[in-house]
Amino acid sequence: MVQVVAQLGSDVIIFKRVSKNYISGVKLINSTIHLRLFVYLLVSIPILCFFYFTKDSDGFLYVLASCLACLFSSLDVYAIFYDAKLQSKKNTLVNILGLLVSLVFRWIIAFLMLNPLVLCIPIVLTSLIPLSIRYLSFRKEHKYVLVKIKNKAKYIKYILVSGSNLVVSSLSVAIYPRLAVLMLGYYQSSAQVGILSVAATLAGCWAFVCNSVITSFLPGIFSEKDDHKALLKTSTLNIIILTLVMPVMIIVYFFGGYFIKLLYGHAFAQSYVPLVILTASTCVSMFGTISARFIAKYSGYSFLSKKMFCVTLISIGLNYFLIRHYGVLGAAFATLTTEILSLTILNYFFKKGIIFRLHLSTLIMKPLFKK
Repeated sequence: MVQVVAQLGSDVIIFKRVSKNYISGVKLINSTIHLRLFVYLLVSIPILCFFYFTKDSDGFLYVLASCLACLFSSLDVYAIFYDAKLQSKKNTLVNILGLLVSLVFRWIIAFLMLNPLVLCIPIVLTSLIPLSIRYLSFRKEHKYVLVKIKNKAKYIKYILVSGSNLVVSSLSVAIYPRLAVLMLGYYQSSAQVGILSVAATLAGCWAFVCNSVITSFLPGIFSEKDDHKALLKTSTLNIIILTLVMPVMIIVYFFGGYFIKLLYGHAFAQSYVPLVILTASTCVSMFGTISARFIAKYSGYSFLSKKMFCVTLISIGLNYFLIRHYGVLGAAFATLTTEILSLTILNYFFKKGIIFRLHLSTLIMKPLFKK
């Protein structure tokens, strides 16, 4: 949560700015790095103080290491920059390097039977190494891009105004998917939570494929100045994602039970039906991501903030009713229903129904038949 607040919606704002105006995007990154650091420290220090006075020294050191790791992740907006420049391969290689170094450290610590507190080092290195490499690469490529002090103030004001709306939206996105687990544990049992957790893990494990495709298309959509062409490009992306999610749904429907028994054993066989439902929810959420980015193209940050707040309230209501009456299946259906409402009705209020036109264009496969 602290990381979400500190980034101030950078994942959307910087991606959009770099896609539309490369140099302006670089200046925005350079002008707001200290702001993100300040916000992170402002939010995290009280949390650290709480753990310092309530936990033992060992526990506090692990919390501190995690806090530092999250700090480096919050500052690493350079990953967003390279994604926007369609250089995701660089991001992937750097992330793998950080992970490998961290794993080697963990193996050495275990092999030499060192003090478990030494594990704090690989925890920090996992995010510090990628940040350091991307930062040095970014500075080397853009060392001649300078920002005047008066312009820095404008960039900071812009990120604060636009980012504050996206923070509310991002927090809502982070919270409402977890409501089902929390409320299921409160109203039902830990066994039901385990069944749902298994289903949720398998239902979302493939989403990175679709997210990678979406990320690769977004620069072209953000940079498109013609609204009609932008809508057609986004419809095309929807159709591509549809061709990716349909095989997943078919595989899960026919073989999901087998995968559950293979990976988790017969004790979790009841996860099959929630798995099918939550896989459908994940599919819908992919289209929701596309719609949200399309709204961001038109700077609908305030709309996204208000919409996601409403989504969270709807999710609370649905989970409360369905979980109390139907248990784990109710939790799964609440998640799916929330995603559908978020994708459709709640989005249709934006910009005179432009998202409805987007979805209609997708349903009739308009990009496939355009001249």
